[in-house]
Parts: sequence; structure tokens; C-alpha cells
Amino acid sequence: MQEADVPLYLHAEFLSNIRQITLYVSLPGTPTFDGIRPDIQLSESRKAVTVSLSKPFDHVTETIKLPARVNDASRRVLKQISGPAPISDPNGTGEPSYDFSFRMQVDPDEEALAPRDELIDEFTPWTAEEMSSSTRIRCRGCEQAFLDSSLISGSGDLGTGDSHTPGWIWKDLPSGNWAEMMDFWHCHKPDPHEGHEKDEKDSALKVEDQTAQTKGYGADSHVVAISGTVFVDVATFLLAETNCTGLKKGNDEEQKQNIEASAQRTLDCTNCNATIGMEDPIAKGWRLLKASVSLNTNSPSCEADIAKWEAHPIETIVAAQLLELIERESARRFVVHCGQKTGLVLWVFNPDMRYSNSSAGRSIMAQQAMKVFYQQSPDVDELLHPEIGNPSPLSVEELELPSMIFEAMSQALTGSNEMLPLSARRFNEWHVGLLSRFRRKKA
Repeated sequence: MQEADVPLYLHAEFLSNIRQITLYVSLPGTPTFDGIRPDIQLSESRKAVTVSLSKPFDHVTETIKLPARVNDASRRVLKQISGPAPISDPNGTGEPSYDFSFRMQVDPDEEALAPRDELIDEFTPWTAEEMSSSTRIRCRGCEQAFLDSSLISGSGDLGTGDSHTPGWIWKDLPSGNWAEMMDFWHCHKPDPHEGHEKDEKDSALKVEDQTAQTKGYGADSHVVAISGTVFVDVATFLLAETNCTGLKKGNDEEQKQNIEASAQRTLDCTNCNATIGMEDPIAKGWRLLKASVSLNTNSPSCEADIAKWEAHPIETIVAAQLLELIERESARRFVVHCGQKTGLVLWVFNPDMRYSNSSAGRSIMAQQAMKVFYQQSPDVDELLHPEIGNPSPLSVEELELPSMIFEAMSQALTGSNEMLPLSARRFNEWHVGLLSRFRRKKA
């Protein structure tokens, strides 16, 4: 067997709660490798490991950087190697393997152990703070422009004639439970002080209600799209219809199938017909999906060859939506679907995990992800709306995604599952997968 035919695979996960790193070393579970033992060397910095095999495969080596620095006692742990039995492929789609695993304690002075606040702007890509008045939005696939500052440069907001507006205004939308909190506040306001006359009470309540509506915290307040302003939430950009270009409403015949499920019509790229967003009748605007676009914050005068357009992996945007729901609803289990009968049940086992591995196409640096257990659901409605007298077996939150985003997320989970060592791909009846997380780089 040639060197290229020896798939020596390394995978390391940082378990922050117990301050340990689990290292997996995998070899094909064939008779050829029976008795072959890996030799594992920890680097001087204790931030990387190098694995080589015994004869006749002593020419095979592999190195990965660990997600965190381990303590010096880990050198002894890596020398304690026992001979495992072959592990069969749980999906029956590949060959079995020999999996060796080791648990190493993280160095107590390691920066990765420092507590971190899970603030929303830490895991959400593209917040208003990152944008500029000249930020442009275009199709992720064909580069058709949807939002271009040249449309208002020198003429102010579209449709307003204000010549002093320098460009787009960007604003972050409040948390998803903002409206619910405002309703609660409005219904449970403190009673007026005793001793006031009835007319004084009525007058004070009227003034208070008018102020609430003006400042946006009245019982029936909601966000409405404004020309010249882009509102930003976890997964979308909300704009006025008059501010968008290069978009068309979805085909009427295709929309008829989804009228009962949703009153929203999709918005498609006029050039490549990709689904870019949807109408938002309540907000009286259009929502562009972050997963369907790329952004550029440079000045329009920049040369094309130096303009930097940025697009985020779809899975990181879905991960941000899940993290926002975890933060808002304190939920860990979700029914995720795209409006169809079937879907996925996700259990976010670890929302903030760092790992590294030696598989092709992966960075040699430690990566951040969510560790997700998942399984197919043949009937999502049965889980979300169980019949009377038949309680749901799980306490779950619902996340409905556009079909192309749902498919991309499903493929990301399946691909990451196949990347894991065989012994780490299942947890009881659940499949194990990883969804990459977005982490804002510190200035």
C-alpha cells in the first residue's frame, strides 16, 4: 500500500466545560493495519501533535494544531496506547476503522478557558455597525446588484428628494422577542397614583399612549421599512421596495402552492432566478436573505480588482439563528423545516465548541462550531402540534427556512458527520454533526 493510500486521520475537540481535549486517531479497520500503533508526539508549545505509524508504514505522518494548549502531563497520556477493536461504519456506507482516542487536560493558564459573553453581535454576521453609507449588496451567484449607493448618491433617499443624505442608513433591529416584551410592558404598566381625579388619569394615559406610539413601544407598534434605511436582523436585510433593483416577485403559479402556508411571496434575481428574499407585508418592505447575497463596504469609486466582496457560509447564518433562539428562548431542541411535511429535529448539544482535524478542505487552524445532534422527522407538524391527549415527546422550538437554505444546512450536517471519526458519528439514535459558527475578529 502506497503512502497516498493510508488515510491517517486526526480529529481533536475542545471540551471547555471539563477543560479537556479529546484527540482521535483513525486508521482503516482492515487486517493490513492490525497491530499498527500510532506514535504521537506533542510539540514543545503543547499546541500541536504529530502522529506517525509503526513499520511498515513508518513513512506516514500527520500533524494538526490543537484547539487549545494542553498541560505537560498530556505527554504521558499520549504514550498510553491500547489496541482497539475495529469500529464498523454505523451508516454502512464505508469501511470500518481503528479509532484511538485520548483525553488531555488543558493548561490552566490557557486563554481559551477565559469566560466569554455570548452577545448577539459576537455570532451574527453583518451587523449595522459593520456597514457604511456606500455598502453594496449583490447576488451571491451571478453578481446582479440589488442595493447600490450610486442610486442615491447626490440625490438623497430614493423618492424623498433630500439632497443632503450621504448614502444608506443602517440600523440593527431589536431582538426577536422585542414586540412580546413591549406587549407585556403595555399590559402591566403600574397603576396611577391614588388621589388623582378620573379626568387626570384619562389625560395622563392618553399622553402616555401617544408617547409610546411615537417612541415605538406601544402595544401595536412594529417595524416598518423606510426608504433610504436598511434594517438588519440575524438572517435578513429589510428594505423599502423602492430601494431595491434587480429583483422580481416569484412566479405566480409557483406561489399558489404556498399561499396557505405563508402570505409572503419570494423575491428572485432578475438575472439568474435565484431566490433572494421575500416580501414582508407587515413591515411593508422586502427582506433580502443574508445567505443569498454578498456585500461590499468599499467606496463605489474603488477599482473592481481591489473591491472586496464578502459572503458567509449558509451554515453560519443558520447557526446564528439557532444561537439567537437559544439566547432568547433558552431552547436547545428545534424542529427545522422548509414548509414541507418532513424536516429535521436538532439538539444543540454544545453551542460553542472548538475543534481541529486533518481532513481535506479543512483549515489546519482550530475552528469554531456548534455540536449538533440531529435526526430525520417524517412529520414535523406532529411534533409541533400534537393531537389533544397526545403530548409532544420533546419540548421544541420551530425554525422554518427557505428550501435552499434548509438543503444547504442539511448537507453541511451530513458532510460534517462523514468528516468525524466513526466512533464519534452517533449518539444513541442521533447523528452527530457540526455547524460552523461566525466569530467576529477582534480589532
